[in-house]
Amino acid sequence: MSTAENLAEKIDYEYLTSKLEELPTLPSIVSEINTVINDPMSTPKDIEDLMLNDQSLTTKVLKLINSAYYSIPGGIDDLGRAIGYLGYDAIYQLVLATSVFQSLKIDGDISFDINEFWKHSIGVAIAAEAIAKQVQYKNPQELFTAGLIHDIGKIAILKVEPELLMDTSMYARKNNLNMREAEEALNTYKHNIVGHIMAEKWKITGVFASVIKYHHTLNPAARVGISPEANLAIDIVMFANLFLHNLSFGDSGHEKKEKVPDELFKRLNIAGDDIPQIANTLKTGLQNAETFLKVIGS
Repeated sequence: MSTAENLAEKIDYEYLTSKLEELPTLPSIVSEINTVINDPMSTPKDIEDLMLNDQSLTTKVLKLINSAYYSIPGGIDDLGRAIGYLGYDAIYQLVLATSVFQSLKIDGDISFDINEFWKHSIGVAIAAEAIAKQVQYKNPQELFTAGLIHDIGKIAILKVEPELLMDTSMYARKNNLNMREAEEALNTYKHNIVGHIMAEKWKITGVFASVIKYHHTLNPAARVGISPEANLAIDIVMFANLFLHNLSFGDSGHEKKEKVPDELFKRLNIAGDDIPQIANTLKTGLQNAETFLKVIGS
């Protein structure tokens, strides 16, 4: 009997939540910037002053902005210009993504390929943003961040119960299941629920929290208390996730490839003829995903 099968009989979410409390919190700058950008009286200088209090984070965000992913002509070496160029929301989302990535950094040797995991997550982020633009979602950059952090529950489990996550992944590969199906079969922690617990711990709300919790829930009626905007975001990230699995881009713990459900195509108003265009849009972004990963993980 595998470790996952043994532990499944003993563990519960109360136990896990107590373990998750031992993980680092997000830097206070994340909530502080969120407060500022929601203040109609705030200025770019307010955000700049906040970020300059965290030089390490500011340096990393500037590196991301100047990476091949954004391809800004001439580059930007001034934080104030970066805020003016990208806007409040994009800066906040980069700060959030960078902070989540660092707080869930894995140390030590494990059999789970964390680089391939984040490569897949960045691929989903890029695809989600491209699809968001295709369907005219109001803030496509928001979907980049939602896609990037949609699977944080897996890494949270890996941090506190590494053997459990690795054994669940092994079970999924052996039985051609996705991770959510393997979790169901083993009656163990569901990574989307664990991710939502982390979102609550870190005060990540709105669309981001909804995507983390419901990115495996196809039926909108089963998504409790979700706004139309969040339902659209969930559909986009779900589509992007399946799309990237079919491209075998990165590795989030399983090898199963699944057809994108017809109802997702219909709800997003995406036709089969649109897929080559989406794939072509993704091409450059995915080529630059490795660069993004190196910067955010440095």
